Amino acid sequence: MTTTMACKWSNETYRFIAERVGEEECERMKEREFPLLPTPGLLSSLGLYVNTKMLNLGVATRAFRIGHRPTHKMAIGALGVAKIIDNPEIPANGFFTSERFFPVRMRHANLTYDDDRTLDVRGASLKFADNDVDSPLDLIMNTGDRCPFWNGPSVGDYRTSRKGPKEMEEWCYKNSAYYYNTIQGVRRSPRSYADMKYYSQMTYEMKDDDSNSHLVRFRLVPYDYTQEESGLPDEEDQRTPWNSTTRERDARPFDYLKLEYKEKLVNQSICYRLQIQVHSDLSKDNLEMFNMGRAWDQDAYPWNDLAEITIFRPLAPYVTERTCYNVANLPDCLSFPESPSFQDYRSISHLRRQAYAASQKGRLLWGPPKLNQETCKIKYNLTVATGSTGRAGYDGRVKVSIAGSDGRTDPLQLDKSSLFSDNFGGGEKDIFQLEAPDVGDLWYIQFDLDDPTDGWYIEMVCVEKDGQIRSFPAYQWVYGTAIIRTGKATLPYQDNDEMRAIRAMEKQKVRDQLPWYKWDSMPSHADINEHSCLPRDVQFLDEKYRDFYAGREEGLRNFVLNKFIGVFKDIASFHHFSEFFRYKVGGCCVPSVASRWQWDREFGRQFLQGHHPGAFRQITELPANFPLKDEDVRTVLGRGVTLQREIKAGRVYIADYKILEDITVAEDRYVTPAMCLFYVNAAGFFLPLAIQLYQKPGPGNPIWTPQDTAADWLCAKLFFKCADSQLHQMRDHLLMTHLAMEPIVISLYRNVARVHPVFKLLIPHVRYTIAINTIGRRGLIGQGGLADQVLAIGGGGHIDLIMKSYREFDFNSLKLPLALAKQGVMNTSDLPGYYYRDDALKLWVAIKSFVEDVVDVYYRSDDDVEKDEEIQDWIAEVHDIGLPQHGHEGEVDHHVPQAIKSISDLVELLTTIIFTCSCEHAAQNFGQFDYYSFYPNAPMLMRQQPPREKRKTCIDDLPKTLGHTSHVCAQIATVWLLSKFSEDELYLGDYPDQHFHEQDVRSAIHHFQEHLRTIEASINERNQLLEVPYEYLKPSRVPNSIAV
Repeated sequence: MTTTMACKWSNETYRFIAERVGEEECERMKEREFPLLPTPGLLSSLGLYVNTKMLNLGVATRAFRIGHRPTHKMAIGALGVAKIIDNPEIPANGFFTSERFFPVRMRHANLTYDDDRTLDVRGASLKFADNDVDSPLDLIMNTGDRCPFWNGPSVGDYRTSRKGPKEMEEWCYKNSAYYYNTIQGVRRSPRSYADMKYYSQMTYEMKDDDSNSHLVRFRLVPYDYTQEESGLPDEEDQRTPWNSTTRERDARPFDYLKLEYKEKLVNQSICYRLQIQVHSDLSKDNLEMFNMGRAWDQDAYPWNDLAEITIFRPLAPYVTERTCYNVANLPDCLSFPESPSFQDYRSISHLRRQAYAASQKGRLLWGPPKLNQETCKIKYNLTVATGSTGRAGYDGRVKVSIAGSDGRTDPLQLDKSSLFSDNFGGGEKDIFQLEAPDVGDLWYIQFDLDDPTDGWYIEMVCVEKDGQIRSFPAYQWVYGTAIIRTGKATLPYQDNDEMRAIRAMEKQKVRDQLPWYKWDSMPSHADINEHSCLPRDVQFLDEKYRDFYAGREEGLRNFVLNKFIGVFKDIASFHHFSEFFRYKVGGCCVPSVASRWQWDREFGRQFLQGHHPGAFRQITELPANFPLKDEDVRTVLGRGVTLQREIKAGRVYIADYKILEDITVAEDRYVTPAMCLFYVNAAGFFLPLAIQLYQKPGPGNPIWTPQDTAADWLCAKLFFKCADSQLHQMRDHLLMTHLAMEPIVISLYRNVARVHPVFKLLIPHVRYTIAINTIGRRGLIGQGGLADQVLAIGGGGHIDLIMKSYREFDFNSLKLPLALAKQGVMNTSDLPGYYYRDDALKLWVAIKSFVEDVVDVYYRSDDDVEKDEEIQDWIAEVHDIGLPQHGHEGEVDHHVPQAIKSISDLVELLTTIIFTCSCEHAAQNFGQFDYYSFYPNAPMLMRQQPPREKRKTCIDDLPKTLGHTSHVCAQIATVWLLSKFSEDELYLGDYPDQHFHEQDVRSAIHHFQEHLRTIEASINERNQLLEVPYEYLKPSRVPNSIAV
């Protein structure tokens, strides 16, 4: 917002001067207001130094003598937040960035008098921190757009004028600018501190991101500042500003401004705009732009909005008094140019920086302010539960502040020092008895750690007050300062301004720690390459990290041992693949699939009940590029049965890996864009019907069927399973679970506060997604990673496949019922034995029912969802940045929602996320060792070209077609690691962290757990009748989140 509005009030100073001294003399006085500054000489710096020291001595002496601030001494302080507006019209810099939040302390005071009814300059000091001293920026502003002094000598004159009315009258007529600027700044009996305009008056130099210099000034105005300021001096005050005492007719209390401000904050927040003027043309002499005695032309340099300031809580008087403001507190982008002399306009910033420091030192000689710090105190019993994970404890000093509806306590020391242990040891509960003023209904606890580089994992904080216990669930790492709110989940619009500000600053902190990296043609991810550089709350806990790498080391030991032994052996037969398990560290049986892998029935069963569900779909007609004839499969279909009849009956399915066309394959490795037709026979078995290894039919691309020789048919199945392995690993496992969920998780952390019910609901299911993906980008798909070692398309083709798959990515395919319907597999009579479908649908229903129960506690209508800015920002960022449309040729609409418009939309989204992170990932991941470890069953690469003609393959030569010893060992080690459950795994429905405290939600969790137990019992009952049980979706084997 930009304004150049002129006030109706006018400054009549020059008329009064002319009445007294005459028009001609008045004009001469105006011409002499700002005489030409002398050119700095050799002794100018010395003069500045001497005068500065003299001023500092005088200021410090007076501050020591009176024991308080020399000016602005009686004040009202308050706490609030500053939000930089979206795209402020300023030079780009690293401090005033769009929508950045800062906690702020505000201090309003009168310049000279304790009595608010007098004629006086009013001040507003703004500290960009909730801190007594340190701050990235302090702005000290006063009423009036110009200052009655502008260099060293004028400061001396001004100090003389403060001696009394006579001296001030003489001072006013010594220089008409002294008089005029005084009238601009003084106010008598204003309505409120909140309806005046305050100006920095000083000029700052601002460096933009390109190191270009600009000059800026600041002002603070009421949020709605279209009305004229109150308290502007009337004619009587303008004629005699030296008569500043209270008028007899004003019967208000002497401190009415402070009382009014405090009373206003009881019922509402007070809002301001921080505005800025910018001067960017520094090609000519700009010395006059530093003259505090002149206001900048508002037409040439309009006031533009920079930040919105919301003040929501008064500070205790003793906190207000001890809070120090200093113009020297500046961010890197702001500075004051050095002054060459005492006479220079830039000398004011130099003198002020020194004077504030001197005043504060003088006051500190008296010790802390001796104000009444509350007469009535109560007892708080504080219990802090430290997590039991590794390095959870903290061995430093901790202060805690308790905040509530009636105020906030001073920081209270939690002292538990010991020579032999941490102050706060892992797994311990520490109890403290504290005394502090009653803050009313408890809102939050603020922890301040003395060492911001050392973390402390807090699980829970409980506060007993007046016989009642309030819980504050944390389950987070605390560094430096952290605020922990009560256990009640709230939506953003249900919070007051202070709580909304806390939410905003929490999210901003995460955004700074978790920036986006936009990966062209792929889902975006965190712009962090090392697990150790992630925010601690998204890293693995120490135990999980150690367990992960212990599994990796065990896999590597097996890899090295088997590779060493394999040096002396060639793989001469399929039987030799079983010998890789003989030398496994820790011992392991040969997977049961080793005895069945060549059977067609087993081949088909694995697509229904194995490690790669959902790879096929029902067909209603034979693809044009798959010209299979009835006679090619007559022995499979049976006499009198036609292929067309079986297709029409819904008993024929296809797995088509056309997407592998044109994907780069590593040297001496082979994979084809194969297709396989499956058939449900009369006995209900899912059998392979025919395989075509390339997409284009014709000579050199025969259709292979069970009617071919055993060697030909087995070779075709091996090549098809190799193609299937590429798709399973890179698309259906990595992309569709890991990479598709990661942007949703990142955006959740960045946009949804911890106190939000959606965050509390999802956090157990997304806890380690970012961590495992960060590790995987280097160790799995990075250069030289596991994909390069084990996949046919490793070495770059695997990345091409992910990119190509993402161009076809449809978010709706993550919604199980829609995916199964599109796959054409919902009819259990058409496709019996598809236990992934059966179990997954039961779990989807259970999860959806649970989500509905939780959502119904907090959202009463679709309007509640639409006005929830956090979930709207969350999904909008997923749509725009996380899972974006890249605009590549052939890219489909990803159908990622841009907004959540109803309760049903929200339930479906949350169900999809929880199901994908738990059930779908479990189905795609934890069967890998069972099916990949025996290499011929699911080879990830082939070393020989696929056959182009029938009856050219010898079954004894097929083992040489598969990977050699190092490939086999690497594949076994990889799937061993990926299929391993960690020791501290939490499974679906396990919620040991009590994020929710509402009884309705606790009941919903209990019902969900009961539902899961029922599902588990039904799966166990069915599995007892199966030759090969399907256990990958048993709730007790489905981890809550993607963590491997």
